[in-house]
Amino acid sequence: MNTHIQTLDLDQFEALASTGEIDTVVCATPDPYGRLVGKRLTIQAFRSLGLNGDGINASSFIFAVDLEMTPLNLPVSNSANGWADIRLVPDLTTLRRVPWEPNTALVICDAYECGSDTMLSVAPRTILKRQIERAHREGLEFKFASELEFFLAAVAPNDAWQAGYQDLKMLSNYRSDYQMIQSGRDDWFIRQIRNQMPQFGISVESSKPEWGLGQQEITLDYCDTLEMADRHVLFKYGIKQLAHQADLTVTFMAKPKIDDVGSSCHLHVSMWSTETGKPLCWSETADGGMSAQFGSFVAGQLHNAVDISLLFAPTINSYKRFQPDQFAGSAIALGEDNRSCAFRLVGHGPSYRVENRIPGADVNPYYAYSGTIATGLDGIDRQLPTPAIFSGNAWEGREVELVPTSMHRAIDLFAKNKMARAAFGDDVYEHLLASAQAELTSFDSHTVTDWETRRYYERV
Repeated sequence: MNTHIQTLDLDQFEALASTGEIDTVVCATPDPYGRLVGKRLTIQAFRSLGLNGDGINASSFIFAVDLEMTPLNLPVSNSANGWADIRLVPDLTTLRRVPWEPNTALVICDAYECGSDTMLSVAPRTILKRQIERAHREGLEFKFASELEFFLAAVAPNDAWQAGYQDLKMLSNYRSDYQMIQSGRDDWFIRQIRNQMPQFGISVESSKPEWGLGQQEITLDYCDTLEMADRHVLFKYGIKQLAHQADLTVTFMAKPKIDDVGSSCHLHVSMWSTETGKPLCWSETADGGMSAQFGSFVAGQLHNAVDISLLFAPTINSYKRFQPDQFAGSAIALGEDNRSCAFRLVGHGPSYRVENRIPGADVNPYYAYSGTIATGLDGIDRQLPTPAIFSGNAWEGREVELVPTSMHRAIDLFAKNKMARAAFGDDVYEHLLASAQAELTSFDSHTVTDWETRRYYERV
């Protein structure tokens, strides 16, 4: 598999820049919400700063803000340190053209402390790199695939904003899961995604309408861990850009409407040997199935899933998706191709893998992949036994644990989790916890929901 499709080497970049085919370079890094933040540079500035200099200066506050870009006064960036600068250093293996911006290239950057070769510990990309390094020390590497769902409204983004995102006309009028009639109606837009994402370095497998009104699912090919996380955020960035150009409004909210299905991000992960390059998931025994090491890896995920659910469900809205019988992975059990279980075994032989169905489409992949690796390594280090396969409806299982249904509970569990602190280190662990607490405080302090107004306005 060519895992670096449609990326640019420096010779290709310079050839395009010299003819004016590229005149702008987006230098961006993922923030705590998986959004790309950074600067647009001229060719001259990119050469002097990104290629021959110390990187692009930016304020550290980009890693210490909420979704409204309000500074949170976290240890990494606060009023006491003056929201100090950091350096964004391009990872040139990610340099690529932007198909819908013909004269633009984009490169993902790593964040470094100013005046130092030390990577900023709390940057999402750094967090994931540290977990990848931990796995490599044990002779392991992982391949991931994100399976993202999203909703499309047939309303221009500015009009949707003015309407407060209420009563939007969705792209479909009735439920059309897998239906090719709806697929054909939507393909004027969806084919732009299928065709332009590979040009953006993101290999697409398939697309289909999902169960919700206006809901879509696009499946990405698997690849190495860091590259898949990068592709995940680039994919969302690209869809938002393409939707805006097409006068459509897209959302990756986990649960946009309480009376409709939510949007998932199923995470597929397989385990490989760094020494031989071979997959390690399938047993060499005659019966096949999970290898003992992969069984421990999966067991670690099940054992820790509830306690680290914050890494899979990062927003207040995330928890509204966890409803029984709506295919959200809220029941912590392992199934053999069983969609009622939070963890589902898929494939056979070299393609054998486990799918984590807990995350919603709002997940930050760097955090979710890091949590997956950390919990799996915990299972391997403790030699946890291969978990039993659950049969039937996991939501009805008597002893099946459920993920938290509120951010309050998720934060309480994460705050007590010694495994996460040990795996991520004190600074990262405290940063993740403080960021989540700030989001919860903001919601509790400033929000009166429509549900409360309708229920209590006249009747209490």
